Formats: sequence, structure tokens, C-alpha cells
Amino acid sequence: MSAKSVWHVHPRTAWPVDLPGGLEGTWDGWSAKPDLQTTWDASNKEAVMRVLDAQYTASGLTLPESVRSLTHPDCRAVTVGHQLVLAGGPAFFHHKILTAIRVARGLSRTSGQPVVPVFWMASEDHDWKEMATVHGATQAHDWVPAHPDVPHPVGDLELKGVEEWLHAWMADGLDSVTAGHMQADLEEAVAADETMSGLMRRWLHRWYGAEGLLVLDPQDAQLKALGASLWAKEFEGDGVHAALRGSVAMDGPAHVRENNVFWIDEVQGRKGVIRTEEDEGWRAGDITLGEAREEWRSWASANAMSCSPGVLLRPLYQEMLLQSAVVILGPGEWRYWQQLPQAFAHHGLTFPALRLRDHGVVVSPEAHACGWTLSEGWLHNEAWDRWVLDKWMSEWGEGAQRHEEVLVQWNRNLQAWASDISPELKGPAGALEAATAKAWKQWMAKMRKHLKGSRAQAWASARRGCESLMRSGVPQDRWANWHVLAQGQAEAWKAQWLSKTDALETVVWVLEDLNGPIEGPEDNSSPSN
Repeated sequence: MSAKSVWHVHPRTAWPVDLPGGLEGTWDGWSAKPDLQTTWDASNKEAVMRVLDAQYTASGLTLPESVRSLTHPDCRAVTVGHQLVLAGGPAFFHHKILTAIRVARGLSRTSGQPVVPVFWMASEDHDWKEMATVHGATQAHDWVPAHPDVPHPVGDLELKGVEEWLHAWMADGLDSVTAGHMQADLEEAVAADETMSGLMRRWLHRWYGAEGLLVLDPQDAQLKALGASLWAKEFEGDGVHAALRGSVAMDGPAHVRENNVFWIDEVQGRKGVIRTEEDEGWRAGDITLGEAREEWRSWASANAMSCSPGVLLRPLYQEMLLQSAVVILGPGEWRYWQQLPQAFAHHGLTFPALRLRDHGVVVSPEAHACGWTLSEGWLHNEAWDRWVLDKWMSEWGEGAQRHEEVLVQWNRNLQAWASDISPELKGPAGALEAATAKAWKQWMAKMRKHLKGSRAQAWASARRGCESLMRSGVPQDRWANWHVLAQGQAEAWKAQWLSKTDALETVVWVLEDLNGPIEGPEDNSSPSN
């Protein structure tokens, strides 16, 4: 990647697929304007501060300066959460975090009160396969934990085998400086006998600590005890399911479980809680939980660390503790959070403003040379090949599409002429149309094959352009690693993304001029969009 590159800013609507829009104008991409007048509950905030201090101290890390803002009575949080992903995973993981920091800075600037970015570490998710594949420049690299068949929370996974995996991945396109830093963080995590959550805290702190990002792991005894009322209501039958029963939210994208608590056990891992066969109590795997008609609040307080919120309960746990002014979400998260306003009201919690994350794409020199822009959309292999070859064919006059249109019209005219002469000619005319259509397809295939062969070098470059944007049908931001894409320019890229705090609507970032100087982002968005 060239040391000279420019990020261009486009409106949300420029993205090739539809994204949630929310409000319009300067608040495009927001579900509502943030309420900065509500105060963060002092006791919950103090608990969060204690836990942050303990977690950073245990890792030997210095808390970001932004932690001082938490002592201010008017301080609010912009929260972004995600499950742990090795080496930062796909680029959108960083897009979410950069959005949170940018929004926090913008709100702090316009309101005059401290607003801090908080990363909610979803360390309790147990699907390790979702976090264990990271792409290098040429291929995907997979890591397998020590006990892959047991659904342990990913934050608790041992770091066995990570070093070997990391070396193979780093050799596949990562710049030496970033590789050295990530290796050093891994060595310190191993020396401190940390698990995956500890390693991720170190990496996040290195990448975004200077920008004030506070990394909070909610799998903590103090915080879980504060959530005991949420766990208890799920067992009492008065939780999320009860709040949403009979509403359209029951048919939302996320399944509404009868009990949205998962049980964490050292042997079984993380298991969903379901009714016993007698339908009088609850169980998780082989473990019976409590006794029928037990006083669940006391039970939940005593067993809080083993209670883990499912996908629809986690937002309530998060907001009980943080009372965020804004929560930064991806499109899928946005949709299931929209199932939850009734559940928030049911529990007496304030539903936060939602802000769709910024999106971004890096247009490689090869894709740029082909003329690809966002307006072309995400092109799968066959569609990309046709698009490139048809562009080449258009160099000879009107192009294949125009000739095909003429052929189609000729067949229509022939059909009409044959019908006027005699109905008996309809069949032969149809056969002629089918034959010409088949011949056209064969001719096009041979023409494209000829172009591939006669322009072998350009064709290889075009194929690399396709592979830089899509892999296995997945758009770049959902597979390509941010630091591999950046090729040593991650700090410069970060500075550009964070320079735009004058407007807070959701935008699309496109790196499409790989030969221009690094400077402030060029703004092609508009408040009216």
C-alpha cells in the first residue's frame, strides 16, 4: 500500500446494499438524537470504574486518560461492543471502534460535557469459530482452541497454539512494525497467564488506548452481581420473553428464548437454559438449576458469575451498567436491538440512541484500474468477469450489449413478420430465435475467452481486483483484516477517520486514490442525504 492515499467520504446511501437509515439529514444513520441530559447512575458508574481499574492493573496496563472523565457527574458513554476476534478480525471490527471514538469526540465537542468511548468486550460468546479465522493477503488462517468441542466462552480460551497461528498469519502480508507489536503483546499475555480476553485487551489498548477507548470485560463478579435482577426475572418468567410476548418483536431476526440466560460451567462450557422435562424448573445441559418456585433473586445473586446473557439480554445488561448516550451497531445488530424497546421499558431501563457504524472499503490498484466504484456494487466472480470483459469489448464501438439488443429486436421483428405471413411459421421462427440466442452465447463465450488469452496480464490483474473486493461472496469489510489492508498505514488511516467530527451522520469511507497525498478526508457527503 502506498504511503500516499486519500480517504473519500460519501453518504450512507452510497453503500452497495441497503443500510438502516433511521433519522434524516445531519442525523442520518441514527435511531434518535442522543439524550445527554440523563445522568449515569453514580453507583453503577463507580462499579464500572473499579472494574476497569482492576482489569487494567491486573494486565499491567495504564488506563487511558479518558478514565478521568468518568469522575465528572455529567460524563456519558458511547458504547461499542463486539465478540473477541483474533488479530482484530475483519475490517468492520475497526470501523465500529473508529465510529465510536469519532462520535464520542463529536458529541463532547458540541455538548461541552465529557463523552467517552467504551468497548464492551463480549467475552462470553461461545462460538469460537466466529472469531478464529483471519485473512492475510493471500489466504485465510484458522486457529483451533485446545478443547474445540466444549463451548467455553471465547474470553476464557487458553492461548495455546496462538503463537504458531500468529506467525503464519503475520507472514502473509502484515507489516513488520505491527507484527512486532502484536507478537510482544502476545508474549506478555502468555507470561501473565492470561486467556483470550487478556490478549484482546492488550491489542485494543495498543491500537486505540491513546484515543481514549476504555475496554471493559463484563464477565466480572461485581458487574454480574449488579445484573442479578435481570437473571432472576428470566427464571421467574418475567424477562425478555414476557415483555415481548404477543408483539411483532417476537418475529424479529433474533430468536426470543423463553429464558435468555446461558449457564457457564467449567465442564460443559456455556449452555442455554431451558425448561426441565417436568416443566417445573430449569436446566442447562445436564445441570438442574435451582428448585421449582425458589426465590430466584437470592439464587441469581449467589450464582451471578455463572449466569451469562444471551443475545437479547446482553443489551439490557450492558445498558443497566453503562446507560449509554449512544450505542454503535452494525446493520445486523441494529435490527435485533430494534426488537428490544419494550423489554427495556419492562425492566425500567432507558433505551439508548442507536448509531449505525460507518462503513469503509479499500479499492486496490487493480480494482481501481478496472474502473470499479461503489456504484458497480459487490460483484461475484462471474458477474465481475462479465463486467470486465464487456468493458473491454466496448472499446470496439457500441459494445456487446448494444449488439445483443439489435439481435433481440431482429428476432422480435422476424416473429411478427412470420405471424403476418402464416401461423404455421411461428414454430420455425421460434426455433430460429432459439438458435440465434444460443449462437450469440457461444460467440460471446469465445470472444471473452479470446480477450482473456490476448490480455493475460491485464486479466490476471483484473482477477486480483475482484479478489481484493470479494472473497467467497463476502464483501471486503467482512473478511479483510484492517492492518493487512493498511500495510503499515493504520495510524494515518485512523487519523483520517477521526478527523471528521463536525458532522456525526453515518458515512461511507472509500480509499480510491492510491497515488494522492495523505491529507484530511475529502467530503462528498451532504446533510440532506
